[in-house]
Amino acid sequence: MSVVAARKCVRHVAREAVARCPSCHDDFCRECVIEHAGLLYCATCLARATGAKAVPSRSRRRRASNLLLTAVSVLLLWVVFYAFGQLLKAIPAKVHEGTVWRTAVDS
Repeated sequence: MSVVAARKCVRHVAREAVARCPSCHDDFCRECVIEHAGLLYCATCLARATGAKAVPSRSRRRRASNLLLTAVSVLLLWVVFYAFGQLLKAIPAKVHEGTVWRTAVDS
């Protein structure tokens, strides 16, 4: 067994390591590394090197927009169902009872 195949990912011990982070020198699998400036870094070292304060603000904006979209969707669905209920209320009782189809001849 070669030395490369014997390396395992620090976060996923069942996976084979494909890269070593140049900053912390740990081994990582394909899902745990990110390419930046031609090198493969782990997410922790890349966040530390780039100052990852911009990422949470984006995620906060994304959460806020998702919350707003959900609220608008619920409101829209409420309006549609309310209108449908009003339409059903407007249908005459004869339709519900099945007597609307009776004519003067049937009586």
